[in-house]
Amino acid sequence: MALSVWEVVGGGDAGGILVRTGRDTSSSKCPERLSTGALVQELECEGDRVRYRRLAGAGPIEGWVARRVAGKALLQRPACLWEVVGGGGGGG
Repeated sequence: MALSVWEVVGGGDAGGILVRTGRDTSSSKCPERLSTGALVQELECEGDRVRYRRLAGAGPIEGWVARRVAGKALLQRPACLWEVVGGGGGGG
């Protein structure tokens, strides 16, 4: 099964993008931001909100983020993603 992966492209001027603990925009904010350039796995998507698990980068391991704010993209599909196949216990 292929992962649905997003790259954080927004928040460069703010130290990353805002993460919330729940889907609602009124839910609690996480103390850390998700860093620009981070890669996340989409766990759930409702409208313009994505629940994620962080794969690379800095910030909360899981949470909810917006895909766009005021017409500006915060997440986009990465241009290139490599998938490691095989190798198993033999080291690849």
